[in-house]
Amino acid sequence: GAIAAGLSASLSFYFSAFFWGFSSEQIGLITTTVFVSAAIGGGLTPVVSRRLGKQRGAVIIGVLAGLVLPMPIILRLFGLLPPNGDPAIFWLVLVVTMIDVGLIICFQALTAAMIADLVEQAELKTGRRSEGIFFAANTFIRKAVQGLGVMAASVVLTLAQFPKGATPVDVGPDSLWQLGATYVPAIWLVWVCMIVAVSRYRLSRERHEANLAALAERSP
Repeated sequence: GAIAAGLSASLSFYFSAFFWGFSSEQIGLITTTVFVSAAIGGGLTPVVSRRLGKQRGAVIIGVLAGLVLPMPIILRLFGLLPPNGDPAIFWLVLVVTMIDVGLIICFQALTAAMIADLVEQAELKTGRRSEGIFFAANTFIRKAVQGLGVMAASVVLTLAQFPKGATPVDVGPDSLWQLGATYVPAIWLVWVCMIVAVSRYRLSRERHEANLAALAERSP
């Protein structure tokens, strides 16, 4: 997940300015939708957790996020979108970005809650509360491997033969098409690996409640 975040963040400007040809004002407007995305993710998380459970919900939301994210790029690669400059392009990318970031926020909240549930299971096995270790390790791993996403972005740009120091008018359609055609499989590859990892989580709601009950019996 951290690799995917690093890859997406590193190439965000290239897609906004070069692939879509957005102005700085349009890029700024898309960026501000993160506040709406936060509301979407915050409102969706408890509903998904209650209806589907944390692990199943995280897998489903993660799959949806992975499918939504590159959809405008795929439509452009297959020639199904109007040319850059058409107002419909901007609004499509804005809405898709807003929804996808909301799904990612929901996914991250669910996986954070999944890690929190492991604390009681660890305490049951070891007799020690270790939530600090769990979350510190999670944060450390995320920071450590996010740089791999930046490296992956450099590989994508190299494979696309993207010219160095170019302005949007200097980049030909072939390079832009190759950029999208290289990015989509790359982001899907790391995203699928993440979903597979999350799908191996085995702590159900019933097991977590049993852990809580067992710990309550132990307490004096």
